[in-house]
Amino acid sequence: MSPAGTPPLRVGTRGSALATTQSGHVARRLEELTGRDVELVRVRTDGDVLTGSLAQMGGTGVFVTALREALLDGRCDVAVHSLKDLPTEPAPGLTVVTPERENPRDVLCARGGLTITTLPRGARVGTGSPRRAAQLRSVRPDLDVVDIRGNVDTRLARALGPDADLDAVVLAYAGLARLGRLDAVSEVVDTAIMAPAAGQGALAVEVRTASLDDPVLARALHDLDHEPTRLAVLAERSLLARLEAGCAAPVGAHALVEDGEVVLTAVVARVDGVEQLTHSGRTTVPVGASSQDARDDAARALGARVADALLADGAARLAPLRETGSGPGAGAGSESGTVTGTAPATTRQATDADAVPSPDRAVETAREQLRDGGYRGEAE
Repeated sequence: MSPAGTPPLRVGTRGSALATTQSGHVARRLEELTGRDVELVRVRTDGDVLTGSLAQMGGTGVFVTALREALLDGRCDVAVHSLKDLPTEPAPGLTVVTPERENPRDVLCARGGLTITTLPRGARVGTGSPRRAAQLRSVRPDLDVVDIRGNVDTRLARALGPDADLDAVVLAYAGLARLGRLDAVSEVVDTAIMAPAAGQGALAVEVRTASLDDPVLARALHDLDHEPTRLAVLAERSLLARLEAGCAAPVGAHALVEDGEVVLTAVVARVDGVEQLTHSGRTTVPVGASSQDARDDAARALGARVADALLADGAARLAPLRETGSGPGAGAGSESGTVTGTAPATTRQATDADAVPSPDRAVETAREQLRDGGYRGEAE
């Protein structure tokens, strides 16, 4: 129970089943950390009302603006977002922390346990994401990729329900895990085949910066924040910001913190999947007396360097991005790049000793087998 005279902590959330489930996890953790009662406040966003593609609705901000307004005008004390929905620009007066991330990978949900490799020729696969669509077409140009919208249950029904009109749908592992629906997954897709969206699988817990004057809430948010997640998503979102890539741009990014380093791999693809550009890089995480700001800055700098390498190699030719890198030397340093298309991939390996190796050859072999002219599963 809350201490006497202390009102409940109000957590703002979208009203979908996934959003309330995610926010419920955060609410229970905040109860433990603050000792206060916590209640969910449902906020209706434009993304819950409007129809059409995300780009047509105005981008990721359609899911965020109403929650932020509720936070700023005092209707809630905390807001919970899917991090990939947050615009990359910081919001004045608000502070974000990141709980530990769920698996960021994409999954295929198909009848009969089918995978990307074994889907029949011409199979109809649903996704509302240009990123997923482009990467699917890269490995399976024969697929009929169908644009879909709706909540998780609606999308799953399109492939697995009694009136299914699709052979499969692609969704995020994290959402299905939080909803207890992993039984619908027929394949967890390797990130070398389908790089996730920047921030996918992570949550953003947002508060008014002025609220951090409350030492109990400030300590709770500090304990809720997971540094490896924070550093990984900072690198991914820094890359996205540097590319100036909107929600319609087929850009994937996946960062990990391992052995004292942040390792980031990013993909920019043509919407039709005919060509895509991949770059990877790594940076050492400052330790010891170094401040959190120094570690965060290192992650952000890595994202910017990988973005500059992509831009220097022509990423803006493939997708709607800013036109050039940051100046002389863009693309140099600890990045390695691989350009892939319908022909066998060509690889450029940087000479820096810290360069990340090109993707595992077994994965590249699988990708080559899946490209046009390769294995397509049994014909119907």
